[in-house]
Amino acid sequence: MPTPPLTDEQCLEALQAFNDAENKSEAARSLGLHRMTYINRLRTAHERGLHLSEGIRGAVATAALRPGEAKAGWIIDVDPDTGSRKSTYWRAPEPEPTDYAEDLRSVFEGIEPAERVAVPQNEMPDLCTVYPLMDVHFGMQAWGKETGSDDYSLELATSDMAHAFSKVQAITPNSEKAILIVGGDFFHQDDNRAETPQSKHKLDTDTRHWKIMDRGVQLLVDVIQRLLEKHRDVLIRVLRGNHDEHAHLVLTFALFERYRVEPRVTVEKNPRDLFMYQWGRCAIFSHHGDKAKPQQMALYLSDVCNFWSETRHRYCLTGHVHHDQAKDVGPLRWESLRAFCPPDAYAASMGYGARRALQSLTFDKQDGLVLRAMDPIER
Repeated sequence: MPTPPLTDEQCLEALQAFNDAENKSEAARSLGLHRMTYINRLRTAHERGLHLSEGIRGAVATAALRPGEAKAGWIIDVDPDTGSRKSTYWRAPEPEPTDYAEDLRSVFEGIEPAERVAVPQNEMPDLCTVYPLMDVHFGMQAWGKETGSDDYSLELATSDMAHAFSKVQAITPNSEKAILIVGGDFFHQDDNRAETPQSKHKLDTDTRHWKIMDRGVQLLVDVIQRLLEKHRDVLIRVLRGNHDEHAHLVLTFALFERYRVEPRVTVEKNPRDLFMYQWGRCAIFSHHGDKAKPQQMALYLSDVCNFWSETRHRYCLTGHVHHDQAKDVGPLRWESLRAFCPPDAYAASMGYGARRALQSLTFDKQDGLVLRAMDPIER
């Protein structure tokens, strides 16, 4: 049988629960509803205009408007005895802002935790290996005949990641600690509109956004599985990119829930666009690279990093520009790393044909960077 339509009483009950609670999750629990079911009732209540007063609903009905169309207006009251007119201006209350973090968290609460992986043997306790995944642009579509470079799609990105990680890990030592930095623009698109959030540049994408997100999470799960087989402890940090300003949150919350009972995996939940980590005398920083310039970032880090003076070897890893750049900025070594993805049609038309790479950087607690392993992803 079809689900019966929501009654006005159910919608009003949802509105009252929200007024009595601190947030939507608490309101849903007070009614014994799943959070998404509750949000649907709350949305329906606003669509029907039940959050408006009786006077405003009457004015809307008189104007033959739907409640969702009515944002503001005048109510004119005429005294039947004297004919005097009284005007009242009204404005509909703004809807509650969407809490994206809370919405994502509620979606991922049902994810099954990952199964335990056996602890590797013979790891080197003084070493920490950083795996920076820069500019994967998962979901991008590129045609080699058009770009003069590699084809790229969901299937090819998945295959390239598996092969590249195998080659890099084969020449990477069994360091005790591994840090997986997803350095921004892991996803090529932020939503189904397939355009960059700021400039609204149209993007070439492979299949639907839902599928891209689903396969992207699984891709990182496979990568983390490999890291657990080689390293004792794994730290994961997902950074914002200019292509996936909101979509990157999916990775953070999905991975956090999947590994919530795995003591060897830590998924760092931090809204900041900057990653900072101390390994002995080493300071490891990372951000996407689309904001502050290296000189400004060096000054900023020296001011906000609470372990800056305790370290000597300081590295800041960025991406965004899709090619190698490196220089010493005072006491900080800044590097912009090659992208994992090939150029798309837009980049090729602008003359950007940067080489690809996946690499790992191994740090010693005392000596700093001691080894770099790289796969240039040459098919």
